[in-house]
Amino acid sequence: MKKYLFTALASSASLIAWAQRETELKGKLEGIDTVISRIMKDWRVPGVSVGVVYKGTVVYARGFGYRDLQQQLPVTPNTVFPIASCTKPFTTMLVGIYAAEGKLDINRPVNSYLPQLQFYTPALTAMVTAKDMMTHRTGLPRHDWAMQASPPMPLDTIMARIPFLEPSASIREKVQYNNNMFAMLGLLTRQVSGKDWEEQLKEKILVPLEMTSTTTRFSQLGESEEYSRGYVIVADTLRAGAISTEGAHPSGSMNSTVLDMTRWLSACIENGSYKGRQVLPAAYLKEATTPQMSTPSRPNPRFPAYPDIFFGDYGYAWLISSYRGHYMVQHSGDLPLYSSNTSFFPTDSIGIVVLANKFDATVPEMISSYVADRLLDLPFKDWNKLILDMRKVPAKPNQTPVAPVTEKPVQPMELPIEGYVGTYRDKGYGSIEIKLEDGKLVALHNGKKFAFSHQSANGFRANVPGGMLSFAVDNNKKQAISISGALEEGVRDIVFIRVR
Repeated sequence: MKKYLFTALASSASLIAWAQRETELKGKLEGIDTVISRIMKDWRVPGVSVGVVYKGTVVYARGFGYRDLQQQLPVTPNTVFPIASCTKPFTTMLVGIYAAEGKLDINRPVNSYLPQLQFYTPALTAMVTAKDMMTHRTGLPRHDWAMQASPPMPLDTIMARIPFLEPSASIREKVQYNNNMFAMLGLLTRQVSGKDWEEQLKEKILVPLEMTSTTTRFSQLGESEEYSRGYVIVADTLRAGAISTEGAHPSGSMNSTVLDMTRWLSACIENGSYKGRQVLPAAYLKEATTPQMSTPSRPNPRFPAYPDIFFGDYGYAWLISSYRGHYMVQHSGDLPLYSSNTSFFPTDSIGIVVLANKFDATVPEMISSYVADRLLDLPFKDWNKLILDMRKVPAKPNQTPVAPVTEKPVQPMELPIEGYVGTYRDKGYGSIEIKLEDGKLVALHNGKKFAFSHQSANGFRANVPGGMLSFAVDNNKKQAISISGALEEGVRDIVFIRVR
């Protein structure tokens, strides 16, 4: 009898302590609304949603500003935003779930599960594992422009192009962020499960965690009852952009609310448990949030937090650092019209999610830092001022005036304008089509139009990585035979050969 009484008293005391801690955390966030509103004003962000979870309980959830400026519709904790690359930890968690089920080994070459996936050399194909892909250490740089297309490129088409993408480093040499490898992780989990990425995500994570407002395709955003428009500044005016028509992509196509995301963070904090049920494999979750690859470490004198944030390691789609003496796990996301940040502090049992309807993950990260500083009883740091000051270019006294740059005179095109018209192809990057419309050259990459204008001789300014494309012409100077450009750092120029 005494044993049961002692257990009951201990349990009661634990509940009281937990309730007191929850109340204490809520009190620490008093006045944070004013801070967030000031950041939104300074950075011209129309709408933000913020959620904070302590263990399994939401201690703060609020929307700020508008999800639709024109109609003056407010942001709430139920407003749906794209979460961009905050999708990536969900994809790696699927890999972890199948690893825990014994369906795959993350240290085994991925080609042994997915033979269609080949890399630049046979040696690389024989080495790359799921772990390499999850930690961005395959040796491949981003090569993002290779997959730009209209309509969007299917994942199987992306896979067919991977063998022609040149690495810029040796495997496991360093972290090089790569969205295409996360597309391939989606195909890997499809191969071992027999289900597409969206179905797996719903079955294994979204439904068990009761993330009922979360969707998996870019194009599903507008189907939500309460979604946020995305905004961009054009001619000093905030303007709403178009909703994406793209489908599912394991690197960044999810849409969610801060309330749904607090459920995800709660499970991450509670070693994969949600409402008493083990949803996420605990051992894998611990491994995913433990440094697997080192990245350029802090402190960094150019970083405004110096010397408060140390290291910058990478787990399985999680960035891991010491945030002012606290173990922090986080990932940010950026899309042309939206930004996001999800973070949690495993040893403090605190999770924070910030979603915004304007590009620039600096804003969600900054808001998250202000929230974390209060909850963790850290000395005040004016992040907003620090980062705004960092972005200003200070005037240096006694600086010698720099003579104005005189642009080189534009040399005329080497060929008649018709000589550039044609279709050019590279096996990794697809096609560039040059057309003549109303007397001007127009360019499309994989069916997607991009800005393109003559600069000098056979050089053209273009809205591509590197900003320039150049034509090579035949010996008779009657037509161009190829287009090339420095489209990815660290590799040779990409050359598109004329095919018609």
